Amino acid sequence: MEPSDRIMNAMTRLGFTKYEVLTYWTLLVNGPSTAREISEESGIPYNRVYDTVTSLKARGFVTEVEGTPRVYAAFPPAIAFMRLKGEIDSLRKLFEMELSKSKRKEHEKPAIWRTTKIDEAIEMVRESIEGSEYEIILVAPEKFLEKIHGDLQRALRGGVTLSIYTGGNTSLNGLKGKGNLFIRRFHRLNHFIGMFDGKEVIDIQNIGLRPRNPPSFKATYPEIIFAQYAFVREAFQESELLIEDINRKHDVRFFTTFHAVDLIRRHLPKGEVYAEVVGKNLSTGEVETLSGKVVGYTVVLEEGIDNFDLKLNGKIVKIGGMFAVLEEYESTRIRLILD
Repeated sequence: MEPSDRIMNAMTRLGFTKYEVLTYWTLLVNGPSTAREISEESGIPYNRVYDTVTSLKARGFVTEVEGTPRVYAAFPPAIAFMRLKGEIDSLRKLFEMELSKSKRKEHEKPAIWRTTKIDEAIEMVRESIEGSEYEIILVAPEKFLEKIHGDLQRALRGGVTLSIYTGGNTSLNGLKGKGNLFIRRFHRLNHFIGMFDGKEVIDIQNIGLRPRNPPSFKATYPEIIFAQYAFVREAFQESELLIEDINRKHDVRFFTTFHAVDLIRRHLPKGEVYAEVVGKNLSTGEVETLSGKVVGYTVVLEEGIDNFDLKLNGKIVKIGGMFAVLEEYESTRIRLILD
């Protein structure tokens, strides 16, 4: 009996040759066998059995029993594939370690990555959380947030601001006391939407309806980022702030100005607010680093206006967010200092 086409196709996708699959299957079905027996049962040419077995031994799928003639035995799939997974995990860690030593280039060309497997979508989210530096925005049901709870804790400890839109009966108290956390009550939670530093978005569709494998994507296209940004602005208007937990008052980071302005609006009457901003000068196109005192703000969300006034060397400039048009500077890297 030969392996099914499903097994053959799956194994060849993993890099196994046809002869390797046939040999491993033959040993599983028939038990320990000599090279001659493997050839007769599988149809593999006798002169190819030895190099095929050698390859399977190297991958931990086959062992050799001492004696004359030599006899070969297959490890059970539970053990063989555990070894294969370990080999793949080691290779993944090697790639990640080498990449961490390399200077990664900013990707100029946008792209989109699609999947219909929820585990892959969650891994996309985890990777984006780990790569964030300023602010993570998540619009999600609480049940989904439980899957990435540990990742969110690590992000908070690293100084990343976490802005969450979720249901009213929040059970996210385990995130409090770790960093700068804002939780808002929001009712439209059918999709998961994640925005990470304004550079990429992840959408998991119909997650509120709990499909087994919802269509999902990660994108860096400006048009898609703008569409999700516009939706989060709407969510901000419709939501109610439930939790403001600031544990790094001298390092409150945002990529969205409407979140930054909302914090300024609440705290400016109580004391002084300063800002450090990396932004593009809309007159010259140059990227500049600005530091100064916040002296005012403007919020007219219905008209797409949310900015704040920064005093620099006696003059005042307006800092706007993504896709700013009326301001002097556009920024997605804002750090507020509350005094």
